[in-house]
Amino acid sequence: MLFLGAGFSLSQSVGPALRAVRVEKGPIMDGSLQDDAWKQAAPFSGFKMIFPIFGNEPSEKTELRILFDDANLYIGVYCYDGDPSRIAANSMARDAGGDEDESSDDLVKVLLDPFQDKRNAYIFYVNPRGARSEGLASGEHSSLNWDGIWEAKGGIQADGWSCEMRIPFKTISFKPGLAVWGINVERTIARKQETDRLSGTTRNSFFNNPMEAAALEGIGGVKQGLGLTFRPYGIVRSDKDFAAGTSADWKLDGGFDLYKNFTPNFVGAFSYNTDFAETEVDERRINLTRFPLYFPEKRTFFLEGSEIFNFGGGGRNFSPFFSRRIGLYEGRQVPVAFGTKLFGKLGNTTLSILDVKTERLNGFPSENFVAARVYQNVLSESKIGLIFTHGSPTGEKNTLAGVDLTYQTSRLFGDQNFNAGAWYVYNWNEIRTGRHQAYGLRLDYPNDLWDCRTIYSYYGDALDPGLGFLARKNVQSWESGFTFQPRPEKGWIGGLVRQFFFELELSYHWDLRGNLETREIFTAPLNLRTESGEHIEFNIIPNRDVLPYDFEVADGIVLPRGGYDFTRYRFEFNSASHRPWTLDLSWRFGQFYSGHYDDVEIGLGLKFKGYATLSLNANVVHGRLPEGTFRENVYQIKADLFFSPDLGLMNYIQYDDVSKKLGANLRFRWQISPGNEIYLVYTRNWERRWDPASRFVPLGERGVFKITLSVRP
Repeated sequence: MLFLGAGFSLSQSVGPALRAVRVEKGPIMDGSLQDDAWKQAAPFSGFKMIFPIFGNEPSEKTELRILFDDANLYIGVYCYDGDPSRIAANSMARDAGGDEDESSDDLVKVLLDPFQDKRNAYIFYVNPRGARSEGLASGEHSSLNWDGIWEAKGGIQADGWSCEMRIPFKTISFKPGLAVWGINVERTIARKQETDRLSGTTRNSFFNNPMEAAALEGIGGVKQGLGLTFRPYGIVRSDKDFAAGTSADWKLDGGFDLYKNFTPNFVGAFSYNTDFAETEVDERRINLTRFPLYFPEKRTFFLEGSEIFNFGGGGRNFSPFFSRRIGLYEGRQVPVAFGTKLFGKLGNTTLSILDVKTERLNGFPSENFVAARVYQNVLSESKIGLIFTHGSPTGEKNTLAGVDLTYQTSRLFGDQNFNAGAWYVYNWNEIRTGRHQAYGLRLDYPNDLWDCRTIYSYYGDALDPGLGFLARKNVQSWESGFTFQPRPEKGWIGGLVRQFFFELELSYHWDLRGNLETREIFTAPLNLRTESGEHIEFNIIPNRDVLPYDFEVADGIVLPRGGYDFTRYRFEFNSASHRPWTLDLSWRFGQFYSGHYDDVEIGLGLKFKGYATLSLNANVVHGRLPEGTFRENVYQIKADLFFSPDLGLMNYIQYDDVSKKLGANLRFRWQISPGNEIYLVYTRNWERRWDPASRFVPLGERGVFKITLSVRP
């Protein structure tokens, strides 16, 4: 083994082997890397360019240092830049880390695999302003749902920018006694659309895949302490219902979350009187289909460990466990009395068990909900799993059980990605007749030049999962997609276009007797991303939809049952997100059932060095049908002010002319120290009344002061 200075070595692993250096006292966290502690670790600078030119030396130098003490892992990255004035640093918001291929900021990403199972990992993002994001990664997928207690600082320097991360061992799970962890580090230079990476340096490699991680040696003798985290909260709430004409109702309340690491990578949690006052409101969206929309979970208690419940099922059409069915019903919050869960890894087994009790409220019964998920690692990257749910927000008896099998490899033909899966569920509910099962098959080949997939799914007519999401039942569907993604390298085209995306996606839905209900053919004869980061796309989308019943597509506009053939078109433009201003435009137009429509979305964003961001968005729909003409519009304003990544005011205003309601949500967040936070949240809603005054009438308002502490002995 050849040592590089005092801190790094080369081995026969996927990439270079790095050695963490133990220090008695960790560095001061100021983002500068000038502390004497950093001098004890030799810098590693052997990064390779992934994009735009695979295998080239990076255009800018990057240095990585790794330290640890008894309690923390420290990661320092110095990003040299020949033109520091052009460094993109537009955000201080948490969880604003960009997509792997498109970031609005210069960014450093770190992947840690403290289990060395090559399947699951933690990811940490930091930008030049010190804005941070964290989440979990598996294969080509990642999610920023996980929120851990850690610290990061960043700063723009005279010759580039630098960042420091302090990750407590109490925050992450790890395998005790493991001498080598997995690590990967990636740097994004936004204005150049350049990606440089430590390991996994082929075009088909995903940064989020722990199989591509390098070896991090030298970490030993670290412990999680007692493995206890106690998080009490106190809250003062004021509610006022203007329609009732009563004075404000004040309430003092509190509760707590208690976490216990039974092993370094298996956690138990108990939450009493759970409250979600700080959660941002949902985005309003226009729905011109006869199927419900899928809204993501935002509540912290349900997000932690939620990735374990990922099931090899029907994507966004079907999810056996959808946590928004707990504590939310028909747009109303139902109080959560307590919740318990166990989640994590036991050897090669990963599991999560959730038990939540809700309180009785205004006709909603008090209910107990149970969900469980377990899967076993098999082969090098594959797994087989089970899922179970029990309960329904309506109080009806409802139980679901299922099994899924996923075969995955990132080594097909040497360096190609491929996965295949099969799944089956059965649902016991109060529907006495019909087919209660659902099942499906999936093949996926997600690679840089070709991205191909095909999926078959079957959903019985009696399938009605109480704790799941099902957009369409009583159908069988087949979806296939083929995308050819060449990267021109020569000539004038190669100087302008970074990558083309030629797409063909086929989507068919039949009823269970084999009669066609819906067909959509999505094509992208033009879809490209420029060298500077702009995105331009044009789509042609032929459709056939056989309505099984009269469908009210808009208020008072009813489409008669029967078959409709229509072709839609879409033009989309997105300016490069790293600029201090952004413009996003989408125009859907053409035929729509028996007539025509225009669906325009426009977004304008302004960013001032991370301290202030303003985004204006509008979705305007105009339908012209023989059955009638309709207009549906949504307008949104987001105005955020940040004094630091730990102190900010976020404002979100929305209006739609379907409900005719105007809503304002203002959230002030101050993280005093990692894990200790103060929130001030104010929400107010108005309804537009079409009387002679044509005015907005207040409906209700809520003010919340919440303080959350974290105690970790």
